[in-house]
Amino acid sequence: MFENFVPPPFVTYAIPGFFVLIGLEVAYGAWKQRLLYRLTDSIADLSTGILSQLWGLFQKGIGLFAYFYVYEHFRVFEFALNNPWAWVLCIIGQDFCYYWFHRLAHEVNILWAGHVIHHHSEEYNLVVALRQTGLGGIISWVFYVPLAVLGFHPWMYLASGQINLIYQFWVHTKAVDKIGKWGEFFLSTPSHHRVHHAINPIYIDRNHGGIFIIWDRLFGTFQEETEPCVYGTVKPLRSFNPVYANVHYYWELIVQAFQTKGIWNKICVFWKRPGWVPPKGDEPAHYLPIPNVSPETFAKYDPEPSSEVRRYTTAWFVGVLLISFAFLLFVTKFTLLSQILFALWVTLSLTSINGMIEGKSWASSLEITRLLFGFLLLGYFGLGWISYAVGISFLMMAGFHFYKNQTLHLTKANI
Repeated sequence: MFENFVPPPFVTYAIPGFFVLIGLEVAYGAWKQRLLYRLTDSIADLSTGILSQLWGLFQKGIGLFAYFYVYEHFRVFEFALNNPWAWVLCIIGQDFCYYWFHRLAHEVNILWAGHVIHHHSEEYNLVVALRQTGLGGIISWVFYVPLAVLGFHPWMYLASGQINLIYQFWVHTKAVDKIGKWGEFFLSTPSHHRVHHAINPIYIDRNHGGIFIIWDRLFGTFQEETEPCVYGTVKPLRSFNPVYANVHYYWELIVQAFQTKGIWNKICVFWKRPGWVPPKGDEPAHYLPIPNVSPETFAKYDPEPSSEVRRYTTAWFVGVLLISFAFLLFVTKFTLLSQILFALWVTLSLTSINGMIEGKSWASSLEITRLLFGFLLLGYFGLGWISYAVGISFLMMAGFHFYKNQTLHLTKANI
């Protein structure tokens, strides 16, 4: 049963709709003369979203296998796929499980390590909704096993999860204020979710619901939007590197645990809340204070690439985005090795693109490496001589353009 299982493709098919809404939000911002987007930040956000989809291909099997196993051996009921009430219950149950996963992802260090990437952006717009973890799927499935015990079919479970994810897209906007008394009371709305993404002390770890805000009201984590929000993380990432964004917090926990004395304190490093500092000498364990912030004084991470770099990286990013979307549409037609090689090339590409935007010294070498690797992949995939010739020509022109413009990796603030 597991071998022939085809997951629902709702999120993949929703991607064009996402970009239509993003375009409308950009137009709204221009009409209202509000700066809702920064190109460099949006490229960084979308880069993590692409990696989330590609890296997720190699993690979904873990949680799906576990769900299938529990469903087939331990379910106490069995809900038919054509039962509309079963769908309603599964969507509600999915959101209840999501609430607890999401809440604990803010309250437990090892879970926060996989979720923090979604909060790194210091902007708040629809593109931020697509900023997702590439590694969180390794653990998150544990929270949804109760749905298998209750007897919700795996396809229904995955479809409900994708419905939940698609719903959450629209709440990542500053273009919508309130949606009415009853909507604000029961549903997670843009106003509620702005609170969730804010780093104002009053807003920290609030409003975790995916579709329904009622869980937060029931379990004491609800907070109304009462003051202007400042977005990002309490400890800013200050990097657009999508790989670093995915792994940095895991590495910080490992280093902290290694440097901490005592087995129990080492364990606590992973299971305490973010901001926990282990005891050191005569200093007891404590939590770092959450600083006060305001939109007027908060300094965003904002590297300023040259116009040449901006044109080059934007063109390549759009190309990688379109190729990745096409690949995901037909991913089942590719072998595991092909998926791995393609994911590696995209990872190198997005790391290089964002590195050039930031003016990193290593970006030029990585750009050469990923162009050469892309040349080799064209031969591996055997796309036919016309596609091969076009691809080679494009890569050669890109490489020539790269070498010709020696300022490609320079910014006003070269790091």
